[in-house]
Amino acid sequence: MMNRRTLLKHLAALAVAPAGATLGRAAGAREAPLRVIVPFPPGGGTDVLGRVIAATLEGALERPVVVENKPGASGMLGADYTANGPKDGSLLLFAGLVPSVRYYARPPEDVLKQLAPVCPIARSPYMVAVNADLPARTLGELVAQAKRDPKGLTFGTPGNATPQHLATEQLQAACGVELLHVPYRGTGPMMTDLLGGQIQLVLATVAAVEPYLQGGRLRVLAVTSPERLPKYPDLPTVAESGYPGFSAQIQFGTYCAAGTPEAAIAALNRGVNLALQTETVRAKLAEQGFQPTGGTPAQLQQALLAEIRNVAGLVQAGKVKVDL
Repeated sequence: MMNRRTLLKHLAALAVAPAGATLGRAAGAREAPLRVIVPFPPGGGTDVLGRVIAATLEGALERPVVVENKPGASGMLGADYTANGPKDGSLLLFAGLVPSVRYYARPPEDVLKQLAPVCPIARSPYMVAVNADLPARTLGELVAQAKRDPKGLTFGTPGNATPQHLATEQLQAACGVELLHVPYRGTGPMMTDLLGGQIQLVLATVAAVEPYLQGGRLRVLAVTSPERLPKYPDLPTVAESGYPGFSAQIQFGTYCAAGTPEAAIAALNRGVNLALQTETVRAKLAEQGFQPTGGTPAQLQQALLAEIRNVAGLVQAGKVKVDL
């Protein structure tokens, strides 16, 4: 039991403490942790983004933050888990611009009935990487080989209708070639088969390719960003390699359940933007080849709807098959 002297000390401390600070700590103590949902296994690009930002987000939001991986069904399990969860801002989904490839088969507006955009977070260009045994040393040489032998070269992706698949379809169209698509269940097995020679080409993020550059087990022919990467200034862009105007990047965003109050979404948006502005986050993302973006819920919604409509055109043209 607290004695009289101790009680007086506590009362004196409260008397001189700033009222706002005391109330803020009390409110923070009552607030439930923010659960960051990553719809893919640990170790991938989305997981890296989620964990790097979550570490700083706790301070930006002044509330506990925990990361949970909910992989499965091309990202749909994590997206559905968030959409069906509490509508109070306690769940925050970290995902690609479109949270699951399966949304591509739905009317764009249906996505917004389930998930509310919160904040754009980052983007990353791709590296055009080939197996080291392939003779091609430049993108031009690769295109020449592909034209001599239509569908004789194979390219891998983490799955049908993934951003990597869409980017490779765009590259084929720009170069006027036809390659044979081999879809995988994730980036890991795709890279394993590229190194083993089962496939010849991938478009993959810097984070996916970089671990294999030093050993010479693969070769990068170009990057898909508008400008050369500061970390790899000797690598030409696709545009410089003879295809002016070409650019392809993977983008990521954050979402919560549709129906979440605007005030809760605004608070999450402020927190994510603050986290993205810290030097620690920016440095760690740069190491992985990501460029922080940030922005408003409206900007993320606009980009999401545009991508869904773009992919719908590829689906209708028979270039992309969506896994249902």
